[in-house]
Amino acid sequence: MTSTLVDEYVKTLAPTPFDKTTVADRHGQMEAALDKSSLDAGLWFESGSWSHGTALKGHSDVDYMAWASGTRPARPSSALATMKSALVGSHWAITNLRVSSPTVKVQFVSAPHFEVVPAWLCKKVGEDRVFWIPGPGDQWTESAPHAHLRFVSEQNDRLGKKVKPLARLLKQWKANTGAPVSSFYLEMRTAEYAKSQTSIFYHLDLNILMNRLIDYGLRDMNDPIGVVTRINAVSSEENRRTTLRLLREARDRVSEAYDLDGKPDRRYRYWELMTEVFGSDFPYPTW
Repeated sequence: MTSTLVDEYVKTLAPTPFDKTTVADRHGQMEAALDKSSLDAGLWFESGSWSHGTALKGHSDVDYMAWASGTRPARPSSALATMKSALVGSHWAITNLRVSSPTVKVQFVSAPHFEVVPAWLCKKVGEDRVFWIPGPGDQWTESAPHAHLRFVSEQNDRLGKKVKPLARLLKQWKANTGAPVSSFYLEMRTAEYAKSQTSIFYHLDLNILMNRLIDYGLRDMNDPIGVVTRINAVSSEENRRTTLRLLREARDRVSEAYDLDGKPDRRYRYWELMTEVFGSDFPYPTW
């Protein structure tokens, strides 16, 4: 019965597509503004959870990388500050701009909202481009969005389109608890795990993944496709400790909830535990 509820819930987490005309209008005007800035970043491409198909309803913005040709600053914070300044007034519907490394978050009067990452070409590995983007500690880090999208999609296709929804469950836990961990890291850990699997069952594999993340200590990971050096988990040691605490709490609550599965007199406690992990939209059991 637990599997049925989790299967039902995961279907509700995918967002509905945004109006393409609205996205194109906002994107086009912002792109033009950055093209005229010192970043010379007039070539944008989608990146992150929207392009990967792991976006979360109510939480994920439209992600873009802005490919810059101007001189790359010594510190990412300078690039982000320049980008923020260049985007001021670039579109009438913008209500707020703020830096949240590695992005500039762009709030509009209504969704979709954007996150834009400044990116400089670092190298090519085969046909894949690797970019410098802002990373932890105000240092540049490597990113290969198209190569990683291909890796995630390959595992998702191989396992009946269940890998991306599994990653979405972890992202929902992050969003509900405020865990300060990288969504991309959670996605790549999920795809790395899926690579060795022959099937995916959301309720079982979620528990296994949580335990693995705890066992790994949420350390940075080697790139499973070997295109970039390391994939960062968190931005600080304090955030790593906080996320580990929240993850252990979630693991324990999910395990306790599973033990109550199918017991009608404990269904409220089951629901209470699962909502503490995922939020109040988790379905109430009817067994």
